Amino acid sequence: MFKQLRKYNRSVIVTWLISYITVLMVPILISIVLYFITYQQVKTETNRSNALLLEQMEMSIDSKLKGLEQLSLEIALNRNISSFSSVDPPLSDAHYYDLFQISESLRTYKNANDYIEQIYVMYTNSDTVISTYDHMNRQGLFQKLRQQDDTSFDQWNSLFERKYVNGYTPMTFWDGGTATPVVVFARSLVFNTPGQPPAIVLFVMKDSKLIESAPRHPDARMFILDTESRYIAARTDPGLLPQHLTYGELRDQQGIVYKDVQEQQAAVSYITSKITGWKYVSVLPASLFNEKMQYMRKLIWISIGMCFLVGGVICVLFLRKNYMPIQVMLQSLSHKFGLRFDGGSSEYSFLQGAIQHYFTEKEDMRARLDQHRNTIRAHLIRRLLKGSIEREALLHESLAAHHIQFSSDRFVVILMSVDGFGKFEQYGQNGLADQKEQMLHFILTNVLVDAAAEDAAIYTTEMNDVLACIVNFHKSDSEERERLTLHRISAQVREFMQEQMQVELTIAVGEVYSDIYGIAQSYHEALDALEYRIVLGSGQFIRYRDTQLNQAPPHHYYFPLSVEQQLIYVVKSGNYAKAEALIEDIFQKNFTGHPVSVPLAKCLMYNMASTMLNTVDEVSVTGKRSLEAHLLDVEPLLSCEHVPQMKEQLKDKLSQVCSWIQAEKRDHHRYLIEDVQRYIENHLHDPNLNISMIGDVFRMTPSYISRLYKDHTGEALLDTINRLRLAEAKSLLKHNKLTVNEVAGRVGYADVSTFVRTFKKFEGITPGAFQKAAQ
Repeated sequence: MFKQLRKYNRSVIVTWLISYITVLMVPILISIVLYFITYQQVKTETNRSNALLLEQMEMSIDSKLKGLEQLSLEIALNRNISSFSSVDPPLSDAHYYDLFQISESLRTYKNANDYIEQIYVMYTNSDTVISTYDHMNRQGLFQKLRQQDDTSFDQWNSLFERKYVNGYTPMTFWDGGTATPVVVFARSLVFNTPGQPPAIVLFVMKDSKLIESAPRHPDARMFILDTESRYIAARTDPGLLPQHLTYGELRDQQGIVYKDVQEQQAAVSYITSKITGWKYVSVLPASLFNEKMQYMRKLIWISIGMCFLVGGVICVLFLRKNYMPIQVMLQSLSHKFGLRFDGGSSEYSFLQGAIQHYFTEKEDMRARLDQHRNTIRAHLIRRLLKGSIEREALLHESLAAHHIQFSSDRFVVILMSVDGFGKFEQYGQNGLADQKEQMLHFILTNVLVDAAAEDAAIYTTEMNDVLACIVNFHKSDSEERERLTLHRISAQVREFMQEQMQVELTIAVGEVYSDIYGIAQSYHEALDALEYRIVLGSGQFIRYRDTQLNQAPPHHYYFPLSVEQQLIYVVKSGNYAKAEALIEDIFQKNFTGHPVSVPLAKCLMYNMASTMLNTVDEVSVTGKRSLEAHLLDVEPLLSCEHVPQMKEQLKDKLSQVCSWIQAEKRDHHRYLIEDVQRYIENHLHDPNLNISMIGDVFRMTPSYISRLYKDHTGEALLDTINRLRLAEAKSLLKHNKLTVNEVAGRVGYADVSTFVRTFKKFEGITPGAFQKAAQ
């Protein structure tokens, strides 16, 4: 086998071997990738755990530092401490008593906060430093507390000579010859009494107590780095910490950097204190990750070794097993076709060449038959629709030959007529006008097949510019399900064509028959239903059963004289709403239930149009001639393609007539209202002016003229009279020194109490109060 592999380097066995090796490398590569992903995950989780500990450390230490700031405020409020700031040297016996009390207070503060090693209050005015047990001067404090052993007094004293001291400083505390690293928080005391000499409080904290309560990682080295890059409160030997680590290297609020510590890389995690700005740092050796991954690394190497060993054996076995059928096939084809495989090419190439010759002639014959299959199939469907196939003919063999398979003996025919081409209106104008119809029929066929899906089988063909569809239902479908399927298919097709292409369709459906020879009858019924769109209008879904042409009543339509007279009356009154309701009622009674035939429908519309024209003749109003000229144009009415369109034309003309009549009525009322308003202005001062007087003058009842006036002006007639009288009364009250009685008589009020009541109702105050306010 391996000799063949060396000889036939283009053989399929080489391809298979490469494929198997490639597949074998997939789990190996996955194992390697998983190792690195796991290493990074362990590394990330360890760093995340370390960062969480740093946050807890920050919270622990910062809470203590916040307590120091709060404690400094309490010390500043201590009466003994604040009063001693004004003491000048030399000190008297009374002053020493005060020193004792101050020490007692400081001792109380220290005992309440166990992390504080010592508290000093420095008074610059008297050069006195008071602690919890004794007092001294600055020089004495310098001997106990300074940064380094070689720090001079002037350098140390410069820390406290600023105008306002507030900061943390690492120092060394000498107590009985023992040096202890401490952190000192110094802050100026601000007393309640302005002008008092300043004092400074110093809180001394040992590094060990500051950091001892903070949580820590068992393998991490934790310390604090101040803003001057000095180590504070380190928990380990400084030699085990990163050398030359500066504050500037840790720029962000928190993060992680990698540094060399004792020639070994380590992860340096840090977080910044929000109070002091110090960096809380944790150093985690990188070897910690390697120790955790050592077991994982061993498993990966074992897995890779097993993949090579087991996978190699399986590859050899499957190569031999899979190549044997290829050898047998090569021998068989070589013997049958007289060909010899020389091994110079791939076995697949030889097999392809041998088999291709066998299928070439068969494919050529099938291609020639497929070129004419659609035409022959369409011709067979047309014969089914026309019923021209003899019963004795071998119909089922013809259907099978053209891949027409009916799953049941339930058939119905659908006809689809394109009433509006929408986006295809401009398609095919260059001498090929029928292309848009062919294109639409092609699209409709595909949409129909998709809509039918698994509910029915669809077979289509063109019949006299109409797309005819034979629908074959499944055997198990009930009549109700067949009806719902027809409705769903028709609705989906119409909706798709309307939304996507703005194409308007009229769909006509015949009855469902349980015989293949009933297709022709269903086709003729669908044609009758399609013709009925003249009554219902285009873009409709029409079933032959719904037209009920075979059950139509005797030849007459509903439009009696009483209804005609009622229509004439409502048109003459200009009431378009009632006229429209009458027309809708006439159509409802003529075209639902037992619809009239197409000729009678046209006669009905002509009769209604004649009634409308006669009504216009009886309306004796100005402008009638121009209105008649417009209505006598019946050409649009006669050119309508269907009854709904004729109805809309008729309603449009009725709307114009009623609108014109209503406009004439409004003009007449407008002139009447203007006369009433002029009469009111001319008789405003007449005490007898009221609604009854105006009704008598214009020969109308008071209630009618009052309602008419309010409908046109929006204001009651009596309110208009009162408004005009009160407007003149306010002018007289403002500019004339007249009494209220005199003003009431001048503006037409016979009774002053009526004037006062009306004035207060409209203005909100009495006439007398109005006159005083105006003056």
